Amino acid sequence: MGFFDDDPFESIVREFFGEAKPKTSSSRGLIKNEREERYVDYIEEDRKIYFIFEIYGYSKKDISVNIGKEFVEVEAKKKDFENVQHYLISKLKKGIKIKKEISGLKTKNSEWTFNNGILEVEIEKK
Repeated sequence: MGFFDDDPFESIVREFFGEAKPKTSSSRGLIKNEREERYVDYIEEDRKIYFIFEIYGYSKKDISVNIGKEFVEVEAKKKDFENVQHYLISKLKKGIKIKKEISGLKTKNSEWTFNNGILEVEIEKK
């Protein structure tokens, strides 16, 4: 018997988890064990394809977009480390490279914008 046995939330937790206590984790070591996850949204219309990349920590001058007939490639590598926290420097210096293979792209008819960590690439299809 616990102090909060008559708490309705307690019964919901017990029903969901059974008698086992839910697992918790510590935020210590979050930076050391941080998983790298990049999200890419892909939208295809009749004549255009849109890619939306999440690339936080970089500026527009750090990013290059390369479009071929069969692929879209985005590279980001930090060049200026002013006002960057020390623990992020090695990660941003290493950079990222994201490549998506897709056929039927027009290499000359494309444009991209970068704002607040979101890269949007618009490409015409053949």
